[in-house]
Order: sequence, then structure tokens, then C-alpha cells
Amino acid sequence: MCSFRIVGFALIMFLSLPAFAQTTEDEILAAASRDARISELTAERVLYAADQALDAAAVIVSTLRNDRLVHEELKRVAEGVPGTRAIIVIGPDGRLKHDSYKYPPQDLDLADRTYFKEGLSRSGLVAGKAVVGRTSGASFVPLVKRIGALTFVAVTSPFALVDVKTDCGDCWSLAIKDDGDLVSIFPPEAQVSPALLNIAVQSNERSGTRIARYRNSVIAVAWIKSERFPIISVAVRGLPDTALPDIDVN
Repeated sequence: MCSFRIVGFALIMFLSLPAFAQTTEDEILAAASRDARISELTAERVLYAADQALDAAAVIVSTLRNDRLVHEELKRVAEGVPGTRAIIVIGPDGRLKHDSYKYPPQDLDLADRTYFKEGLSRSGLVAGKAVVGRTSGASFVPLVKRIGALTFVAVTSPFALVDVKTDCGDCWSLAIKDDGDLVSIFPPEAQVSPALLNIAVQSNERSGTRIARYRNSVIAVAWIKSERFPIISVAVRGLPDTALPDIDVN
């Protein structure tokens, strides 16, 4: 009788394994969607604040005639943007005019910077690719807005734009531009290919999830496209190798 019960219990457990595995897969997909949503809220909080701060900076520069006062007011405004350490103002010739971090500003020619060129060619707030500051040596994401003849830039930490997850070993959080360029990623050592980013970029859906085979792993990819800013929040979570991928991005 005891052996019969053991065999019966084992049979029930075996038959329930696929359902359990499917539930686990669904939970991971749902978690990835939540991660993407949190990253979107995180990024938009910064982008909205930066957009308003740069508008205020334009008023300050056009109103005040004392460069020292301009510096102090820009410093005050920059403190209101999460993760932003400075606001800089670039003249039409590409030379640095104002810097909320340092007074007087250094004599720098930023005309060759990609974010300066993007500010000239696109309207509204633009999130540039992460760059390394020429004087600070620190990485930052330039949030750029062209207002009149001047270009205003919020010098922002890359990690301010993503959900920094330290409790998940196989989770990535990314912020990418609408053309697929990577803006920020956590953890910073994670390696992503353009093919992986294109899952979100090329989709006609504002938000969604896909199961992808990537390198030697199967992953859940979730994304949300911002309705106001040209940025996409992406979350990646590892899945069991038994999961069936929708797409192969190798």
C-alpha cells in the first residue's frame, strides 16, 4: 500500500511539472514587464524634470546679465533634476558659455560632440548616448534641448534613467533611443547586440514582451516606448533553457 501511494504521488508530481514550468515562465514575463514599466517611470521622471529645468535655464540666461548670477541660478535649477550634476549652455559656435558646476566656465569647444549636433537637428528634448566628460573624466548622459541660438544640456548620470536592480543576477535594465542607440544599461558590464535592441525598436507595439534566444541563453525581453520622449525602456530577465523562444537574435 505504501509503495502504491509513493508511486501515485510521484505520478501526480510528474504530470504537474509542465503546468508549474509554464506558471514560472509567465511569472518571469510578468516581472520583466513590471521592470520595463518601472524603468519607464524612472526615466520619464528625470526627462520631465530636465525638460522643465532647461526651459528655466533659457529664461535665466536671457534675463540675467551677470555671468556669476547666471552660474548660481543654473546651479540651483540643476539640483532639481534627479541624477543631474550640472547644466551647461553652449553657444551657436559650439563653445561653452555657462557651466553650473564651475565658475568661470572652462574655454571648451564642444562643436564636435554628437549631442551638440543632435541638438541642432532635432526639436524638443533629446537624450544622447553616454559620453565621458572631457574635464571630469566621468560618464554622463547629455539631455539636450536647443532653445533659440543656444544649446542647453543637463549632465545626467546614466543610471538615473534605468531601474537599478541589484537583487537579480540575470536582469538587465536599458534605456535606448528610438533609433536603437543605447543610452544607458545596468549592470554596466552587460553586453547587448543591435539585434536584441531591435526587438523593441522595430515593433509597432508601444509595449510588449518577447521570448528570445540570445547567445547561449533564453531571455524574456519587455519594453515600453515613451509617448512624449524619443526613448524606449527595456527590461531583460533570464528564462529556463526549456522555454520556447519566439525569436532568435544570434
